Amino acid sequence: MTFSENLLKQIASDPDGLRAAVLREQAERSLGAFIRQAWSVIEPGTTYIDNWHIELIAEHLQAVNSGEIRRLIINIPPRHMKSIEATVCYSVWTWIQHPEKRFIKVSYSDALSRKHNILSRDIINSPWYQQNWSDRFHLKYDVNRQNEFENNHHGMLYSTSVGGAITGNGADVIIIDDPQNPIMANSETERQNSIDFFKNTLQTRLNNPKTGAFIIIMQRLHENDLTGYILSEDLGYTHLCLPAEAPERTVITFPVSKKQIVREEGDILNPQRFDHEVIESLKKSMGSLQYAGQFQQVPAPAEGVIFKREWLHNFYSDGAAPNTQDIQSWDMAFTKSEGSAKVAGFVMGRKGADIYIKDLVNDKMTFTESVAAVRTLSGKWPRARAKVVENKANGPAIVDLLKKEIPGMVEFNPKGSKDERAISVTPYFEAGNIHFPDPKTHPWVDDLIRDLLMFPKGTYKDTTDALVQGILYLMDKPTMSAPPKSAMLSKESYWRT
Repeated sequence: MTFSENLLKQIASDPDGLRAAVLREQAERSLGAFIRQAWSVIEPGTTYIDNWHIELIAEHLQAVNSGEIRRLIINIPPRHMKSIEATVCYSVWTWIQHPEKRFIKVSYSDALSRKHNILSRDIINSPWYQQNWSDRFHLKYDVNRQNEFENNHHGMLYSTSVGGAITGNGADVIIIDDPQNPIMANSETERQNSIDFFKNTLQTRLNNPKTGAFIIIMQRLHENDLTGYILSEDLGYTHLCLPAEAPERTVITFPVSKKQIVREEGDILNPQRFDHEVIESLKKSMGSLQYAGQFQQVPAPAEGVIFKREWLHNFYSDGAAPNTQDIQSWDMAFTKSEGSAKVAGFVMGRKGADIYIKDLVNDKMTFTESVAAVRTLSGKWPRARAKVVENKANGPAIVDLLKKEIPGMVEFNPKGSKDERAISVTPYFEAGNIHFPDPKTHPWVDDLIRDLLMFPKGTYKDTTDALVQGILYLMDKPTMSAPPKSAMLSKESYWRT
């Protein structure tokens, strides 16, 4: 009897059994197939809606299992099955072939993390899972709690919260699912707590640092959230970013099957659940800032928060700036350390209603380096008469040190909050009164524009503060087009010249 005849005979004799065997084989090989079959256990009574992004995430998780990926970040909007895939299903699917694997699952709250762990256990205990894989392992009766259970191969699923206890537990895979509550998106303390917990606790909990894996799956909440920190430190993570609306034409390659998906600009990630009407409603109800982070994975809207992108295209070429009344404007910092602010110093000048930005110094500096930066910029731009320094951080000390050496050292006492001061100068940007040098010859302009668009959500606010301070100072003075003709001119004559 040929193979085809034998297969036909099996189908005829036990069609249900053969179909069950095929489905079991598919679920073992593919996490995506496993999720589809487990759906009735996870969400009984709810129709499963498939979409390509589910299989894309599944293949990335399979690549973690095969060792092709050891560090993975997935940024994706809420309600797109991220937790069901990565936190609930992935671990129990792994146990089919590797019941010895140990997992630690972390979320921003213990209740949420525990809920995910309970769902994983529900899948294992379901008739569907037991019928197919009860011969692979069984759960231990003496370690079978909501936040921690083990199997007879020493495999473990342990759940906790950011800042929660992990003492004594190690893992082969650590899954971090939404490390920060979206409600607390603006809390710098909460953001830093999640980063510190990752750096100081979780990174020491891999059983084997060479073969163990980290999976981080979250929506973006701030430029300096956990994703932002990891990407800025270049820690070698594979980054899968899936915005709700494609910002540009993108070709996405699946890591296992190698098939490709093309997203055209404006394409919606999951149109069967979030169509254009739903998306537009979310934008209105959430506001552009929250929508940009949580749904577009950009922690500030592309058009900007306070400063709009359309206001920031007023460039001039070298040599085209008119003769202006120039000043320096400085925002100083206390220290030079990992978590410290940067120092920002501008050279800018006014002619009539217009202000021309000419130069920028922006870096983390010690007190000595800050003093040297003021000296260097003063030598480079001798026509910048006033050196306006905000009287905070190291500012007063630097003014006191340099005022007998460099003329024009002026302390500036800002009024109102940073946001209020920034808002107060937006009419000058909107009216086209603020001019930037060409970014092609002055690359720092691109970084400055990014800072302006991110403000006040960005990590560093020093450039915006110093720029706003300079604009306020210049716009508070009558305009001039040339330096004073005589050093003996009175103050009133100086500003009229």
